[in-house]
Amino acid sequence: MARAALIFIAVLLAGCQSVDKRVTAAATVQGQARAYVPFPDLPEACVAKVGRVRLGDEPWVIIHRRWQIVADNRDRQADDCKAWGRDMQSRYAGR
Repeated sequence: MARAALIFIAVLLAGCQSVDKRVTAAATVQGQARAYVPFPDLPEACVAKVGRVRLGDEPWVIIHRRWQIVADNRDRQADDCKAWGRDMQSRYAGR
């Protein structure tokens, strides 16, 4: 029985380095898994497509004005998305 205990201790001492490496690797993976925070879904403003202005029977000045309105709306959505992204970045940076 004492001989079995000595063999067991010798095996443990011989493999300490590999056990330490495995424990360190396991702790690293476990820490990364606990630290992972899924990024939330993007808001609609981030994935919105640019609107289209359909040609009609209006003069070109009216069509151009409608295009400016569509472009302004998309720019506003992009600004909203940018603000949301900064907010998320500041929230997730502290984790």
